[in-house]
Amino acid sequence: MPKQKSSSRKKSSKAPSSVLFHADATDPDMLYFSRFDAVDPYLAFSHRGRKIGLTSSLEYGRMVAESDFDEILLLHEVEAKAKKRFKLNGKKPSRSQLVRQIAAEYKIKEFRVSDRFPAGLAFELQDAGVKVVPIIDGPVFPEREIKTAEEVELLRKGNEASAAGFRVVAKTLAESKIKHGKLYHNGKVLTAERLRELIELATMSKGAIALHTITAAGEQACDCHNAGTGPIPANELIVVDIFPRRAADGYWGDMTRTFLKGKASDAQHKLVKTVRKAHKLSIDMIKPGVAGGTVHEAVEDFFTKEGYETVRDSDQPRGFFHALGHCIGLEVHEDPVMRRGSKWRFRKGMVITTEPGLYYRGLGGCRIEDVVHVTSDGCELISKAPYRWEIA
Repeated sequence: MPKQKSSSRKKSSKAPSSVLFHADATDPDMLYFSRFDAVDPYLAFSHRGRKIGLTSSLEYGRMVAESDFDEILLLHEVEAKAKKRFKLNGKKPSRSQLVRQIAAEYKIKEFRVSDRFPAGLAFELQDAGVKVVPIIDGPVFPEREIKTAEEVELLRKGNEASAAGFRVVAKTLAESKIKHGKLYHNGKVLTAERLRELIELATMSKGAIALHTITAAGEQACDCHNAGTGPIPANELIVVDIFPRRAADGYWGDMTRTFLKGKASDAQHKLVKTVRKAHKLSIDMIKPGVAGGTVHEAVEDFFTKEGYETVRDSDQPRGFFHALGHCIGLEVHEDPVMRRGSKWRFRKGMVITTEPGLYYRGLGGCRIEDVVHVTSDGCELISKAPYRWEIA
């Protein structure tokens, strides 16, 4: 018999009728729906506002204790019914047959699925006469855009993990010695790869996993998503972007700071100072009712006024050529995005990054990124790390 359960957690808003999932916890919508950290894909669906999961005996106890499901079905019981319905004579039912059994039992006429839903299973269901409707008119759960107080605290903790990484970067650069234009730490050449390793260890100590961290110096930093390779040079700007995911709940941190070991030039000083001012300008503007595009365009106009030209449509773009920020939660990059022309407006409860940057080959790159929570009359920083960048 299915297990009826209620969760002590606060339930999220009701899902649209009969949403179907076949996914693990790496699918952010499935994780939001279930709050269950599953390693392997499994079936789950909504029915009349209730959340229902399907699991084997192996995971049943954990799902009862940890998930937000209102009802949990045992896989072997559903399989037995499907074998009988489809006269399988002992053969194991397919995933599509399990879904068809569920649809018949719960009298579900159609399922809505996200763009992450397995295409093969969708085609199998359609061939069997089950109506599968892709959700293309918006997100699966629009309510994910507004974060609860609990979610804001989890995002704050994600950014505490990022901050731990920056403390290690500052300490490592301070301890490093300059020899022949390169940095040496503990007697060895300091590379971008080694700096990433130290950052990863620091974020793990805070319960988060940092992958694809950026430690890009000099010309490498002018390609925004270049992770950085090889020895870190002295007297060059180093863009460090740390975005770890918390292992316990799937929420992210995302912060960027720019460093330099040695002595900065006047041009480097001006570049960093200008980006820092743009960063503050954006935070001062973010509040309910303001359009995302308005903030981006104000930053872009500020850069232009300060003499920093932007070129986008080129194989070597320069200046401020990326979006100013993006929402963040169970995905590191969530909609809406703060870019030129954006008409959407900030609402209380949104959590978004602001990350102005300037990039010029021959000079280097600078980006400063923080995460803010939109409040009733402005916004609050939920990321915190020093902005000290020039380390002698």
